[in-house]
Amino acid sequence: MFVAGTLTAQEPAFWCPSEGVTYGVSLKRAAEHIVHVDAVTHQPVAQFQLPVWNALYEVRDFAVNVNHVKAYEGVPGWLCDGCQTGEARAEKRDKTTWELTTSGSFPCATFSYDIVTNDAGPFGASLDAQHGFFNWAEVLAYRPDQRAAKVTIRVMDAPAGWKLRDGGVFGARAAEELQDASASAESYDRLVDSPALFGKLYESSFEQDGAAYHVAVDSPDVDLQALQYMLRRITAAGVDWMQDRPYGEYTFLYLVARGSGSGGMEHMNSAAIDVGADRFRQDVTSAAGVSAHEFFHLWNVKRIRPKSLEPIDYTHEQYSRALWFSEGVTSTVADLIQVRAGLMDEKRSLAHLASVIAGLQVRSARLTQSVEESSLDTWFDGYPNYHRADRSISYYPKGEILGFLIDLEMRRLTNGQRCLRDLFQYMNRRYAQQGSYFDDSEGVRLALEVLTGSDFRDFFTRYVSGTDELPYDQSFAYVGLTLAHHQGEQTYAGFATSRAPGKAGTIVRVDENSAASRLHLAVGDVIVEADGRVVAGDLNQFLLKHDPKGSVHLKVNSASGELREVDLPLSLHKIDDYQLEEVQGVTAAMRSRRAAFLRGEAEAK
Repeated sequence: MFVAGTLTAQEPAFWCPSEGVTYGVSLKRAAEHIVHVDAVTHQPVAQFQLPVWNALYEVRDFAVNVNHVKAYEGVPGWLCDGCQTGEARAEKRDKTTWELTTSGSFPCATFSYDIVTNDAGPFGASLDAQHGFFNWAEVLAYRPDQRAAKVTIRVMDAPAGWKLRDGGVFGARAAEELQDASASAESYDRLVDSPALFGKLYESSFEQDGAAYHVAVDSPDVDLQALQYMLRRITAAGVDWMQDRPYGEYTFLYLVARGSGSGGMEHMNSAAIDVGADRFRQDVTSAAGVSAHEFFHLWNVKRIRPKSLEPIDYTHEQYSRALWFSEGVTSTVADLIQVRAGLMDEKRSLAHLASVIAGLQVRSARLTQSVEESSLDTWFDGYPNYHRADRSISYYPKGEILGFLIDLEMRRLTNGQRCLRDLFQYMNRRYAQQGSYFDDSEGVRLALEVLTGSDFRDFFTRYVSGTDELPYDQSFAYVGLTLAHHQGEQTYAGFATSRAPGKAGTIVRVDENSAASRLHLAVGDVIVEADGRVVAGDLNQFLLKHDPKGSVHLKVNSASGELREVDLPLSLHKIDDYQLEEVQGVTAAMRSRRAAFLRGEAEAK
């Protein structure tokens, strides 16, 4: 399907593709974060467009980073030395679209531009003198009328010693040493679903059950042997749980050098995972949860896919009611995979689930915003005020909890013979393997009814499209557990920060009469550093480790653009704490059910 090799100069007609686009990507100005792109295509050509959304469910105008746009007839010098070119014009039609006007005297035309790439992490595109990472949809403009046609890409002018690793478009040669590498993909969509990591990479590979796995890290401070051991366990557990392996090769890309620990991004045959260097250096398995989550996405959302996300529309929002399932229940399965892989025991699994429940229960918006509405409203994630506890819930934690509750309901209705594993295997056969898509929440409900022979309409009305309190004790009683509510105390900073991907350190709430308020911290401010350390992941968890009688030194990038430093006094405040505890009179049968439940498998008959 994909062809890799080195491009050489040819006659101009050869480089006028009969369909699609040939991209030239120059990394010569890496130290300035600037990428130069030449997009060569056949005549007649009407428009080139840069997507406005990719990776995150947010409209992000990547075209704001585009500069020095020009167009001409013919091909650039890297394709054909001395080839003649004619004049053409690229006229801006809207903020992300350019219309080309040519004479038609040449068989092809070139659309050329520079783009600044300085958005670090798995949801962006970034390039500097040490390394780079590209979600290609944030770099490469496409022809809307040729989006499904074959594309060719050539990466040039990389610094000496750099390598490239991606999700399967580029061949092994680029992974050995990147100087001038090229590849072809069947469509623009396939190319941009294979992000690329560049730089002095540290890599390992392994084979397992007939598949090849590649691991690339952009930092030397990682125990590759330990990381590979963890990934062997995760991938084996996932494939076994699904009884399916829809790929021949799979790639894990870890962004550590500039990582903040803010999450990961799934792709068809790869995943890009953001890991804070300190945490990763201390404990590789700290990335087990996000690695299992992104790996399981290769089924759930990449192949088992809601109709509302198809076909992909790069030009505006695509609303879906099913993100609670595609994202949240993926987290449920990631927990099961970790248990099956031996990376998490029953005690840790239940403690994690209780902490997820606690995070939902402290948000009063759980009584006003359903998990379907949260899925639809995800496009507000870029607004700090949206993350207030009285304004919104996240479909991630509530979806994760619902995954476990749906599993328990399936078990109860079928005397333990059906569980979440059956739901995913059924949807994989019914949709993914048939090349079709399920009808959002309704599709999940109907699949559950097929498998259990029972009506799930009341469950979905109350807990998926509705805002009833979740039936914790009723559900967990089946496995001998109850949700216990306690009062506790924890270190208090007077503000809360966002947990949304890519928003680490962004203040979403400041409590009145707190020291944070008196120091004029405000919603929208970004905590850049805490006690001299770059904020990585959840700042709230970092602050919990501090002495409540002490203070924390913060570097703050204010919403107004001012960078300032403050010493914030800490204190204690009361919190609601939740734990999953055994019910009185728990039986051996309940404990046996619990073991099967936490491993995601049917109960023994």
